[in-house]
Amino acid sequence: MKEFLYRIPSYLPTTIVLILLFYLTLVPQPLPPIEVPMLNFDKIVHMIMMGGVSFTIMFDYKRRERQRILPLSVRLYVLAGTIVLGTLIELAQGTELIHRGCDLWDGVANAFGCLLSFFLTPTILRRLL
Repeated sequence: MKEFLYRIPSYLPTTIVLILLFYLTLVPQPLPPIEVPMLNFDKIVHMIMMGGVSFTIMFDYKRRERQRILPLSVRLYVLAGTIVLGTLIELAQGTELIHRGCDLWDGVANAFGCLLSFFLTPTILRRLL
């Protein structure tokens, strides 16, 4: 399994995840309307999406650098960068071009997902790689 993970081209997973993120967040109606299973379900989706982006960036970095541990400085840069990215996406959704609505709580959920990834990714990567 580890050999397979190291054979994936550098930053291909990050590129794929970012393309999906931009499609799902910046296209006015990316998916057909669905019935949500619970109140504020979209906040959970926001946490998972941004946590996934953060995880994938750190996953690709660790694969490329082949370091034993993921440096704190890298984790902090990824945390800051993904929080800024999530905030910019929320602001873009509120523009006339996209018409999706800019929601403060979506931004908070984005940041919380990034923060969860900041703490959980090193443990997950140690087991994966």
